[in-house]
Amino acid sequence: MSSWNERTPLLSSIVDRHSGTPLQRKTRKQIYLYVFGFLFILISLVYTIRNTLPTPLSDVEASKYNSFPGIHSYNEYLSHFNTPHSANQRGNEEMKEWIIQLAREFKVEASKRGIPMEIIEEDPTDLVSKRNKFTSDEYWLVESRNIIIRLTGASNTTEESYLINAHYDSVSTSHGVTDNGMGTAVALELLRYFVHHPPKHTVIFLFNNFEEGGLIGADAFVHHPWFSSIKLFVNLEGTGAGGRALLFRSSSLAAVQGLAKSKARFVHASPLGNDLLQAKLLKSDTDYTTFAKHGVPGLDFAFYYPRSHYHTQRDDLAHTTPHSLQHMGQMALATVLSIDSSSTLLPQSGEPEHIIYYDILGRFMLAYSFFTCQLLNILALTVVPVGLCVGFWWSHKTSVSDAQELKKLLKRQLRSVAQGFLATVVAVLFMIVLTALSAWVMLMINPSSTYGSSNSVVLYLAGAAFLGLLISQWVLLHWVPSVPLSLTRMEVGFYGLTAFWWVLLALATYLGCKKVAAIYFAIYFFISSVLATLVLENTDPVDADAEDEQEESEVIVTLVGRKVSRFWSIAFVIQTLMPVILMSEFLFLTMDSMRHTTADGTPESTLYALFAVPIMLIVLHLLPWVHAAGEIQKTTFCCSAVFILLFLGCALSQPFNGGSSPNRIVFNQEYNTTDSLATVALITGSSFGVLERTLKDVLPPSELDTLTCEPYMTYQTRCTYQTELAPMYARDEAQEVSQLEWTTLCDVERCRVNITSRVEHSLICQLQFTNTDIRGLEAWVNGRSIEKKDANETMHAITVYSKKQQSTLHWDLAFDANQVAGQAQFSCVYDDWVQGELPAFTRLKNSLPYDALLTIKGGVGLAKVHYLPLIPLN
Repeated sequence: MSSWNERTPLLSSIVDRHSGTPLQRKTRKQIYLYVFGFLFILISLVYTIRNTLPTPLSDVEASKYNSFPGIHSYNEYLSHFNTPHSANQRGNEEMKEWIIQLAREFKVEASKRGIPMEIIEEDPTDLVSKRNKFTSDEYWLVESRNIIIRLTGASNTTEESYLINAHYDSVSTSHGVTDNGMGTAVALELLRYFVHHPPKHTVIFLFNNFEEGGLIGADAFVHHPWFSSIKLFVNLEGTGAGGRALLFRSSSLAAVQGLAKSKARFVHASPLGNDLLQAKLLKSDTDYTTFAKHGVPGLDFAFYYPRSHYHTQRDDLAHTTPHSLQHMGQMALATVLSIDSSSTLLPQSGEPEHIIYYDILGRFMLAYSFFTCQLLNILALTVVPVGLCVGFWWSHKTSVSDAQELKKLLKRQLRSVAQGFLATVVAVLFMIVLTALSAWVMLMINPSSTYGSSNSVVLYLAGAAFLGLLISQWVLLHWVPSVPLSLTRMEVGFYGLTAFWWVLLALATYLGCKKVAAIYFAIYFFISSVLATLVLENTDPVDADAEDEQEESEVIVTLVGRKVSRFWSIAFVIQTLMPVILMSEFLFLTMDSMRHTTADGTPESTLYALFAVPIMLIVLHLLPWVHAAGEIQKTTFCCSAVFILLFLGCALSQPFNGGSSPNRIVFNQEYNTTDSLATVALITGSSFGVLERTLKDVLPPSELDTLTCEPYMTYQTRCTYQTELAPMYARDEAQEVSQLEWTTLCDVERCRVNITSRVEHSLICQLQFTNTDIRGLEAWVNGRSIEKKDANETMHAITVYSKKQQSTLHWDLAFDANQVAGQAQFSCVYDDWVQGELPAFTRLKNSLPYDALLTIKGGVGLAKVHYLPLIPLN
């Protein structure tokens, strides 16, 4: 009887005892070379294939294939996004007038073709809502700059329509090419398409303004009369600077299935983005939220890479390509055409529904309901185990002499499953502990490593996970006497993995009841493991007549070489192909979309967790192969050495670079016109003095002397300094605020204050009350009531957005007379900087190194200026 220990490779057979011929030797190095070589090639292929973009088409090519003309859209529409145009900048009105001019030209063409087309150039809708951008309990009055266009379809009804939405404003610090020039350009191209190809159903195009201030444009449209006809919507958005567009939210199964069945190339979809938004790990939002909140189903397309360019000066034409525009355009066109061609989709759209949708390498796309998902999961959870049990009984009933022997064999099989499951659970626990410990150490040493060196972090975590797997099995082999002999049989490891994936599938089924979609992949893990196990079982010449388990194991060890050496590689491919593809996609998507969100306040530890989950799920597949290779102790020592090298590489990596990972720094300036200095506040997601060191290199001595930095919001750093560079328009208060007058009239019960203001260069001005609890406060602006949601709520400030420059505002306040109402501070915000209007911003922007960029939080408000005098309220 041969001796066996953990150093003996399972696939290293000695001699075929039937033929006496030496079998092909599979050494530890050969096994690992095959396993890691296959994984490397597969993951590299996934990375390469997923980054492929469609070739942009010309008008002629697009007409030929009935596809999207990316070249035309880029040259004629996207190229116009060459200056910042936030809701509070001059460029915003210029952008609005340009879109209106295009719409007028389209209307002339539509009239020639007999297509009814309406344009609302001056939307009369005013929005009153609570926003809390500059202070708490802040109420806004916003005059709409939305552009709304309606094409009546061949159905000749306006009672049912679908919406194509894109916001045209940028943030103050960005040209807004991806966010959201691409969405606007695609929407304009779709409008042009329907002018030349009359729609079957009525379609409404909404080019909304002030999305960056908190989805204000979409909120305003909800109050427009046309909104009631909307049965379905398509939202076009961007949170990166190009790359692929992703369908990351949807609540219409039929519409998504229409995209899946279309001829659109390289489709890209995942429910992960929605789950991250729901968990508040992705700190962004889109107009999709507003429309869905009002009961309209829809689809949300967005760019997401690289997020480090999001809302910065690099969201410009130089950092995107027509290929990216073509990608979004052809998916949007395919979706819209499937909606328009359906005779049932709009009438039967109903309420938003929870669905599951994802692509596989951009070549296939699946979409199904949670009911279908749960049904498939439950069938797999029940039918597959029952089928395996029946198969086991059927395969042994003729070879076993009596029921007692069959019962003994079944008991032995269940014990193998239990031992394999124990090995798997122990492996998972060790992997979690070692990966978490490795992440914690790196957070202490290089806390921003995920931002600029995510590849290094992923390799480091993969090393930690595999080392944890090795250590766990080494511990089992030395400390659990009953396990080593069983684990020398490769199928025992597969039994354990299959049982573990069954548990994961059960968890996915439970989470499906909670409408969590991101764990849809569990069924692929379970089925792949079952199939791989069957391949090994059906090619494994187990001697059923062996007198005891040890003798049986020895027979397997001796005989397995001839057959498993022929089929084990096939089993490995079956076991890992789909799980690795899905987890690689999951990992790459997370890296692209999340690694720069620490600048927005997402904890770095969250990124480590998001990276580690798919890595550990991939590595766990190697459990049986670790035992197949043998020599676990030696392999552990080798892996430890590699892990140390990966640790050093990750620890020494730079968090920021001038390529795809510049440091995003939020800029804000505040200035009181009675002071000689203004205050600049900067916030970044980096810690450990990175921002402070950067500022020490770029600030002049007078500003550097006032610099103070401190931790902010747990995961960020905030630095402030004083500067003489006040906003240009605020330097002459009398000229900028051409009118600021007030009158107060009080009787026994009520006081009434009438304030008139007129500002030359800001569209956003505010009254902030020094008394934050004025009893009985009521307010009107230009006759529009500023209504609180609850009479018991307090009103700390009123902010007004005027759609016309140099508008005169009439503020009317009324409150209980028997109180000290205090005073009101009149302030305005400024965002224009391209002509030197904000010298503190432009000088800092030009002084920062190439690996740092300025951005803004909330879309508008680079500088806030407080004007005097304070207005007495009583």
